[in-house]
Amino acid sequence: MIHAHPDSSTRYEMLGERLARLRQARGLSKTDIADRLGVTVTSICYWEQGRSRPRLARLHTLAELLGTTPTELLSRDSAPGNDHLSDLVTRMRAEIAHAAGTTPSKVRITIEM
Repeated sequence: MIHAHPDSSTRYEMLGERLARLRQARGLSKTDIADRLGVTVTSICYWEQGRSRPRLARLHTLAELLGTTPTELLSRDSAPGNDHLSDLVTRMRAEIAHAAGTTPSKVRITIEM
């Protein structure tokens, strides 16, 4: 299930949904992931159903298998298929605009690195 943000029409993906989507996109079965991580298939099922979460000790290997980073896997409410930073800026622009009573097109966000 992909959830909608209460203040916008953007849909967000939970960890279990993200795991299932990335696993399927890589052509990996639950058994493939379980074997490589040294866990049971039941564990993978529970992670994808949102009934439990992977332990941090396995997160790096899981992220590598799925072609992402541990940070991206665990990032809260990330939109499926989008670059995380770009999505974050878009979401924050919408939230700031809502709080300020204006439109997102009038909100400018500057990131100094």
